[in-house]
Amino acid sequence: MVMSVELLEATNMVERLRVAELRSLLSSMGKNSKGLKKELLQRATELLQKECGPELLSAIRELYELRQSAIINTRRSQAFAVPPATKVIAMPTADCLSEPNAVMDSLVPEVQMIKLPFYRTLKTIVAPVPLVPSCGLKLQTSYITFCLTSSQWAQINNSQEPNSGHKPIQVVLRICYTESIGVEDDQYPPKISVLVNGSDCLIQYQVRYSSLKEGVEPSRPCCPINLTPSLKKNSENSVTIIWGNYGKRYSAAVYLVRVFSSTELLEQLQNRAMASKEQCRLKICEKLCCDPENEIATTGLQVSLMCPLAKTRMSVPCRAQPCAHLQCFDAEFYLQMNERKPSWTCPVCHKPAAFEALQIDSLLSSILQSTEEAVKEIEYLSNGSWRAVREERESSKTPDPSLLNLNSHPVLLEDVVDLTQCSSDDDDDDQR
Repeated sequence: MVMSVELLEATNMVERLRVAELRSLLSSMGKNSKGLKKELLQRATELLQKECGPELLSAIRELYELRQSAIINTRRSQAFAVPPATKVIAMPTADCLSEPNAVMDSLVPEVQMIKLPFYRTLKTIVAPVPLVPSCGLKLQTSYITFCLTSSQWAQINNSQEPNSGHKPIQVVLRICYTESIGVEDDQYPPKISVLVNGSDCLIQYQVRYSSLKEGVEPSRPCCPINLTPSLKKNSENSVTIIWGNYGKRYSAAVYLVRVFSSTELLEQLQNRAMASKEQCRLKICEKLCCDPENEIATTGLQVSLMCPLAKTRMSVPCRAQPCAHLQCFDAEFYLQMNERKPSWTCPVCHKPAAFEALQIDSLLSSILQSTEEAVKEIEYLSNGSWRAVREERESSKTPDPSLLNLNSHPVLLEDVVDLTQCSSDDDDDDQR
């Protein structure tokens, strides 16, 4: 028989457990885990009095210690990153006892999430907290709870766009890998589903998987999850994250963000990232300058006026600053594409082309405005001038003077370097 003091201590521990821990305890002992907290507490107390044994006492002690560890982590998070009105609890629950190392897994370095062009963080509501797995079960459940302040609710309500119903200020959940160093991209765990105050966010219908193999993570893009529609005002909000545990570690955080559209990002790009005509001409001259060690001198570089992504004539030509090529792509279509499927990869050289690195080509913009719609290609010459390239490339025909730049000189078509060959048809089809 269990001593009365030990029974009293276990009863006190049970009374301090939350609903999630009570359900985990009852389920691990093969009992009914459904109902309100009052019913669960009564059921657990009766179980203590009737069937108390070493296994039950050990389970209670494990859950109680995890509960206390979560409280400590919550206080640390509140001290450094969370407003006083916000409470953070990230507790694992399972149908069996937790491993001893589960508490240590929660003590991880601070996670830094990558900045997203379409989401500007206004406030960190819940700093990144680890999703702690328990006892090797494949399907895990973690909880995050928080409250919004009145000023945050006012920001959300006042942000609604007229005649659209869209609120550009949202509360979002972001999940990423937990690593010791570096900035992390958004990545969902396998078999993820998210509930906000009991309402399903239905993200499982939005994510795609590269295969049906067990433990496969959703393929990118993984975007922030909008929690706003199911949040409660002047009340504690509970976020339930159900995820697959296949050996990788993840962290989750909640942010108040301002959501931007591709049109707004295009306006930002046009206001801050315009390469002058002089800069563009200098880059052309650098590409066409003669190399003494090269026996064949390049006298012209051919550039398409058609976007390699949209296959239509460009309206706002741009490229990333680190890119070495002169070929551009349409900024408007590129932003729209990344709004739907963020990859931020140059369609010409397939290197990273982040929003911060994009630059509009003013020289090519002026050429697009001054040439007819029928002109699909131009050729930059070594003196910094340019000329239009006819579709019919017969050497017997003389160039049309109306399509020549005043400062340009005719060159042999054999000397032309076609930059549009840097992008393969297969890659273009995938990106389209």
